[in-house]
Amino acid sequence: MHNWLNSLKDTWLNFSWTKRGLVIFFLITLIWGIYNSVDVLLQRITTEEPVAGGTLRLGIVGRPLLKNPILSSDNEGDREIINLVYNGLFRIGEGGKILPDLAEKVEISPDERTYTVFLKDNILWHDGTPFSADDVVFTIETIQDPDIKSPLNLNWRGVVVEKLADNIVRFNLRNPYVPFLQNLTVKIIPKHIWENIEAVNFPHAEYNSKPIGTGPYIFESLEKLKTGKIVSYNLVANQSYHRGAPYISHISLLFYDNYDEAKTALLRGDVEGLNSVALEDADFFQQKRKYRLVKILSPRYYAVFLNLKKDIFSLPLRKALDLAIDREKLVKEILHNQAIELNSPFVPQIFPVSNSSPQYSLKKAQQLIKQNAKKDEELKFKLLVPENKTLINVANFLINSWRNIGLSPELQIVPSSILTKEIIEKRNYDALLFGEEIGIIPDLFPFWHSSQKEPPGLNLSNYSNSRLDKLVEEIRTITEEDKRRQDFIEIQKILNEDKPALFLYNSYHLFLLPRKVQGNSISIVNFPSEKFSDIEKWYIKTKRRINFSALKEKNL
Repeated sequence: MHNWLNSLKDTWLNFSWTKRGLVIFFLITLIWGIYNSVDVLLQRITTEEPVAGGTLRLGIVGRPLLKNPILSSDNEGDREIINLVYNGLFRIGEGGKILPDLAEKVEISPDERTYTVFLKDNILWHDGTPFSADDVVFTIETIQDPDIKSPLNLNWRGVVVEKLADNIVRFNLRNPYVPFLQNLTVKIIPKHIWENIEAVNFPHAEYNSKPIGTGPYIFESLEKLKTGKIVSYNLVANQSYHRGAPYISHISLLFYDNYDEAKTALLRGDVEGLNSVALEDADFFQQKRKYRLVKILSPRYYAVFLNLKKDIFSLPLRKALDLAIDREKLVKEILHNQAIELNSPFVPQIFPVSNSSPQYSLKKAQQLIKQNAKKDEELKFKLLVPENKTLINVANFLINSWRNIGLSPELQIVPSSILTKEIIEKRNYDALLFGEEIGIIPDLFPFWHSSQKEPPGLNLSNYSNSRLDKLVEEIRTITEEDKRRQDFIEIQKILNEDKPALFLYNSYHLFLLPRKVQGNSISIVNFPSEKFSDIEKWYIKTKRRINFSALKEKNL
C-alpha cells in the first residue's frame, strides 16, 4: 500500500500543470456525477415526509383581551388564540367547505328544522376531561344567557338545544335556516371549567387568559408587562388531538399594538411571520426569499353605502356615482392588485354567480348629472370612512373620481372606537365606506332586508324593496343549488338596478409565513383567523423514508 501511494505521488509530480488540471477536472466531474446519480436514485426510492418538531414565532397585530370564543367578537388577537386552542362541531376546510370537527356527522330532518349532531368519541379537553354533549349544550345555553352578553347571542335566538345521549345533541329551529350549519362552527367551551363561574365574572375569569380547549395547541405560558399588557403566548402541540398531533411542536404568538410595530419586529428577526400584511407591502414581501406570502379570501365585500334617507341620493345620482368609479384602476393602483372587482355582494370565487365588471364612463356620469341636477344646485355630501389606512386611500380615490363629474364630496375620517355606536347604529352619515361579511353560506337578511334598517340590523343604506325582501327570506330555506343560484342572480340584478350601495371590491387577506413552514392549504375562510383550520398539517421538519413500492417497481 505504501509503495503504491509513493508511485502515485511520483506520477502526479511528473505530470505537467495542464495534466494535473485535467485530472482534477475529471475527478470533480466523476464525483459530481456519482453524487447526482445517488441523489436521483434516493429521490426515486424515497419520499420526503413531515415529522414533528420545530417552533413557529408569529407576530400578531392586536392585543388579546378575551380569549373566550363566546365573549370575543372581532378582536384578531383573541381570534388567533381561539382558533388554535378550541374546536367547533364543524370547521371551515379546504375550498371553504364546512366539514365535521368535534362532530362525526349531522342528520337534518326533512323539514330542515331539526339538526341531530353525533359527536366523535374519545375527545379530551386539554386537562384530560372527556368531551361530551354536556359541553355543547352548556356552550349554546351560555351564549343565549342575556347576562353573559355574548356577541353571538343573535345567532342563537330561538334555537333549542338538547342532549339526547353523551354523544348526541339535537338543535331545534323555529324555521328552516340553511346557513345554520355555519353556526355550528362556533367554538365549544368546557362545562366543567365554566359552570360554576357567575355571569358577572365571566370576563374576569382566569381561564380567559389560560384557556382550556380541545384544539390542536395547548396553552403553555404567557408574558405580561407590569401594566398588564400581554406581550406573548406560548402554545405546545396537543399530542392527543383528535385529528392527529400537530407537526409543529411549539407556536409562540407575539402581540403588537399596530401593523408598523409588527412589521418592524419581523424585519428585526423577533418573529418569523405575520398574521396580517398590508396590501401595499405585498410586492415587498413577495420578493423576499425568506418568506411566503399567503392569500386567503373571505365572503365579504367593501361598498359605499348611500343613506337613502338623504334626499340627495336620487337614483340618477346613484347611477352617476357608480359610473364614475374606475374599479380596475382602483384595484391596480390603490389595492396593489390584491383585490377582486365586485358589482354585487357575491365574490365569484366563492359563490356561483357571474361578476361582470360594472360599467365605467365619466361621460355618461356627467350626462346623468347634467340631465337631473337642478340649476345652480351644489351636489354636496360627506363620505365617512373608518380610521384605516387602506380604506382612507380608497376613499380619497372615490372623492377624486366624483369631483371629476362635478360633485362636491367631502371626506370624513372617524375613529374605529366610535364607528359602531355613534355612526352605524345611529345611521349618522350621508355615505359610508365599509365592509360586510355574509358567510360561506351567505345570509343577506341582516344586511338587505327592509326590516333591518334599524339597529341591530345592518341595512346600512336604509333600503326597501319588497321583491328583494322575498328573495332574502326565501334563500334562507332553499337547499337546492340551482334554485339558490337563480335567487342569487336575481338579488344581484335588483341591487344593480337600484344601486342602494356602490359595490367596489373584496381584498385578499394576506399573511406571511417563513419559507420553512409548509403544508397549509386553506384558501377560503369566514374569518382570517380560520387560516389555522388545518394547522395540524403544517410542518417545519422533514425526513426521507424508503418507498418500498417504488423499490418493487424498479426491481431494486
